[in-house]
Amino acid sequence: MFAPQSARGRAAIVLAAAAALIVTGCTAEKKDAPPSASGGPAAPPAPKIAPGVTADTVKIGITYPDLAGVRQFVNIDHGDYELAYNTLIKKINDAGGINGRKIVPVYGKVNLISPAAAQETCIKLTQDEKVFAVLGSFNGDEPLCYVQTNKTAVIGGQLTAKRYATAQAPWFAYYRGGDELADGLSLVAKNNELAGKKVAVISNIYDQAVMKDTVVPALLKLGVTPVETAVLDAPAQDPAAVGQQTGVFIQKFQASGADTVVLVGSIAASFPPVLEQTKYRPRLLFTDVGPAMGYTNDKAKHDFSTLTDAAAVGFNGQWDAGGSAPCIAAVEAAAPDLKGKIGDPALLPSGSPTPGASVGAACQNLNLFKAIADKAGKDLNYETFQNAGFTLGSLPIPGFADAATYTRETPHGNLPPRLWKYDPATQKFVVVTG
Repeated sequence: MFAPQSARGRAAIVLAAAAALIVTGCTAEKKDAPPSASGGPAAPPAPKIAPGVTADTVKIGITYPDLAGVRQFVNIDHGDYELAYNTLIKKINDAGGINGRKIVPVYGKVNLISPAAAQETCIKLTQDEKVFAVLGSFNGDEPLCYVQTNKTAVIGGQLTAKRYATAQAPWFAYYRGGDELADGLSLVAKNNELAGKKVAVISNIYDQAVMKDTVVPALLKLGVTPVETAVLDAPAQDPAAVGQQTGVFIQKFQASGADTVVLVGSIAASFPPVLEQTKYRPRLLFTDVGPAMGYTNDKAKHDFSTLTDAAAVGFNGQWDAGGSAPCIAAVEAAAPDLKGKIGDPALLPSGSPTPGASVGAACQNLNLFKAIADKAGKDLNYETFQNAGFTLGSLPIPGFADAATYTRETPHGNLPPRLWKYDPATQKFVVVTG
């Protein structure tokens, strides 16, 4: 599957590891936004300006993680992002571009171990290059440097209600950054599965806000008061420290009588291997099926008794769904050495090259940008672009089995979360409900 599950999960783990070394991005002032007349989130300002747009071109910025700098900590290879984007942009341009305008890309790879890299890339694309919109891979609050500080449109990132309230330019995405977890946890509780359970909740420091602002309130609404909560703040590049601190939390959970542990975000990658070393076997509930799938891929290394009756929340990703096949075919034609190698990252062993991750990101982001810009018409500016996104409606997203829906109230696409459960026969997580 393109982005939703293990590809996104592995990316999250890498970004979390890098974030353990640095704090990147711009400082953003938090403001309360007035509600919209329709009752949904207030729309960002969208003036009739068109940076980066000429009569025959539209300049866009593209960000992606420079993984070379973190390979000393994590063995991960997403393939060639610029190759993927250039190939798919050429395909669009050869077919007439965006209402006759050719797309001109400007790239900004982000060095994940440089404290200033994310902000430098933001300044380059917005102030120096003056692009119309920035597409790509963002970590946490990084989109705010574009949509708030520099008032530049964004496609991608984790569009939470809290972040969107600060936006000063159009922003559309296909991830809700954890806001969907309230709906997802209700799927877990649908058959009264949490009734009478003693629940502990754990995240790492980078997912702490999601735990505090979304997961715990969702549990309380379901009538579940956590008996313990914990936040892992040991440096991700120090496995011994991570293991030691996780072990302490496990002892506390067991002492509290917790029979269910909710793993928020990328903590799912490091918690189960430490749990294996104990006899404690609570039911694990993952808020992101991506890292859970990454864990199950290492079949020869783990004791999967930790996953007995485990469940996970995640989007219904399918590798060949939503129009992904033409993207794969185009990249394989441009780079014959990749033919047959752009496979489903969920089926690859942990640590294997996953060129499908870069192809997937390019396919998804360009698909969404083109759909909105096409509908905006020949008079392309922020006002027409935003109005087009708000009236786009249903749109297939490459790599997702469910279509996204774009309205004024759902600039994030409103992809529905699904419940996944661990199947011991196949040692995989499978979708069980929608």
